[in-house]
Amino acid sequence: MTQQDIEDNNQEIEVNETEQTESSGPSSVSLFVDRIKAWINTQNKTLVYGVSAVVLLLVGVISYQFLYKMPLEKRGLVAIIQTQQDFDNDSFNAVIKKGPALADEFSGTKAGHLAAYMTGASYLYKGDVKKAIEFLEEVSFSDKIMKPQAIGLLGDAHIENKDLDAGLKYYNKAISASENEFSKLWWSKKAARVHEKKNEWSNALDIYTSLKEEFPESEELVEIEKYIARAKAKTDNY
Repeated sequence: MTQQDIEDNNQEIEVNETEQTESSGPSSVSLFVDRIKAWINTQNKTLVYGVSAVVLLLVGVISYQFLYKMPLEKRGLVAIIQTQQDFDNDSFNAVIKKGPALADEFSGTKAGHLAAYMTGASYLYKGDVKKAIEFLEEVSFSDKIMKPQAIGLLGDAHIENKDLDAGLKYYNKAISASENEFSKLWWSKKAARVHEKKNEWSNALDIYTSLKEEFPESEELVEIEKYIARAKAKTDNY
């Protein structure tokens, strides 16, 4: 074999090794596909974990409602019966004696909110406005009767505490929460009187005028013309 044949043979071997190496290694396309597969696998795991977390959360919420909250609610409604009777009979000392413990024990339930409301109202009627505010601030009702009543009573407590701005704020909230004529009229007139105390007669006039227009036949507004005339006199708005 000549020197030339040896060199040609070596070159052929190198070419074959190079081709073999290139053919056995991963192509750019296969690498891309592998990365896509890995990403999809990661997303699937994330989705599975996410769904599992949601399921666990739902199970936890349902368990809390049915195994804890509802039984607690039932026990609470039974436990506050006597306190409700005391409150209805104006036995405010008896309410103050039992109400705080009931509000604490059944906190977060309708029974707990009722206990806090009755306790706060009792403290207010007894003249302890600080305690009244403390308990009334814990109250949260959703029904159309008690919601504005509780908010407005908190306004009363702040007014008794000489905080006109806070009282007015809660009166306005009670007005917004009111869904019946009596409630809206009641808290609107209280808000107007606070404006009068603050010497804000134009604001009071606006309330009286709006009530007259909205409820022209209401028996609760038999003296509305007198209030409007007084507010106009104070604002020179004749």
